[in-house]
Amino acid sequence: NITIIDLDINGYRANGMMPIQKSFGKGFIIALPFDVNQTITDIRNERKPFYYPSRKFPNEIVSKINKGEVRKLIVNCLRKLFAKMSLPYVHLWYYPNGYQTAFAFRIDIDFDSEKALNAVYDLEKKTNSRFTYFANTKTQTDFANQKDYQLHCYHHKVFKDYQQNFDNIHTAQQLLGKNNIKPIGFAAPFGSWNKNLQKAMEDCHIHYSSEFSLDYDDLPFYPIIDNRRSTVLQIPIHPICVGRLVHAGLTAEQIFNYYQKYIVKQRQSREPIFLYDHPWRISQFSNVFQQVLAFIKNQPEIWQTTLTEFYFWWQKRLQILDECQWHIDKNQLVVQTQNYVNQAVLHIINTVGQETFLPLHTGIYNLNDLKYQPICFNKITELNCYLKLKSKSTKFKLYFYLTLDKILKLLKI
Repeated sequence: NITIIDLDINGYRANGMMPIQKSFGKGFIIALPFDVNQTITDIRNERKPFYYPSRKFPNEIVSKINKGEVRKLIVNCLRKLFAKMSLPYVHLWYYPNGYQTAFAFRIDIDFDSEKALNAVYDLEKKTNSRFTYFANTKTQTDFANQKDYQLHCYHHKVFKDYQQNFDNIHTAQQLLGKNNIKPIGFAAPFGSWNKNLQKAMEDCHIHYSSEFSLDYDDLPFYPIIDNRRSTVLQIPIHPICVGRLVHAGLTAEQIFNYYQKYIVKQRQSREPIFLYDHPWRISQFSNVFQQVLAFIKNQPEIWQTTLTEFYFWWQKRLQILDECQWHIDKNQLVVQTQNYVNQAVLHIINTVGQETFLPLHTGIYNLNDLKYQPICFNKITELNCYLKLKSKSTKFKLYFYLTLDKILKLLKI
């Protein structure tokens, strides 16, 4: 369930850059050829291409290291080490009620017209969906009732220093407050992120944010800044919006195909399906978005939610995790929990790669009596396609088109 892992850090060239697995004394070790802490705390970003067989690859400025792939590698290593001890791997599942994944749609309101916004509201109503709206308070003055409004900006910019970031967020908060909206979420313009922005969010009492220049296609986490865990939860999303696909020369049919492939891959991997876009693009490609939302609704076991609702679930999950414990005793799973929510479940993977889900309740469960089924792994059939993203040809094309865009912008063509 892992593709190419981007690192670009110093490491150890051994065993073809694969993890070393070997007996060690009376035990067994898996040694990764890089510093795990360095990868998950890395804050670099770069313009990165994403695969689709088109004139050029869609691209965006995102986290240099795809931390989600590193996380999956570490989990797989832990699972194998448990299996070496003839123990199942047991963890608290990521989604409530046994859902296999979650879908949320983030709407970034930049400088969009009222007509474009109404088109998004119509799409939400037609498809019986719920979106999370991140408002640009400098341009948006009217807010529809019963919508999940959060904060995008006042000035559509991320600043390098703390004070300007704080003032930008605080001003936008005050304007939303005048409309009886108290935002707890934030999504930075252009998906940009820096430590001073994170500190400003903390002091403005933001609860969660979403910036793909810090991470993308991953589970939520608390960023580490100045050797401490931030109080603002990061909820990563997929960074490629319709504008990036149009820029890569994709037709409406190909745009739907891109998202269809992405949704299937994420669902098979049990990873979140968190997309984003802008009202004017949604109004321009309303049929495509209707197709995407209809496709998601036809997929089984997907929790259709909002980013804010998912934030509250993740907080509840962390609380449940603090209040419960389990251990294996003579092939029995002993669970103790204060959980009375009836939403949390344990995910159990046995030593032969079969899985089952168990509602989280206090009790003693015989592992042999549970019903298991084989894990349906996502087959990585396009490994060579991922390698193309790192080729000299791709880098040249990316540089060429970026340079061409700058020239056309200067000439105002």
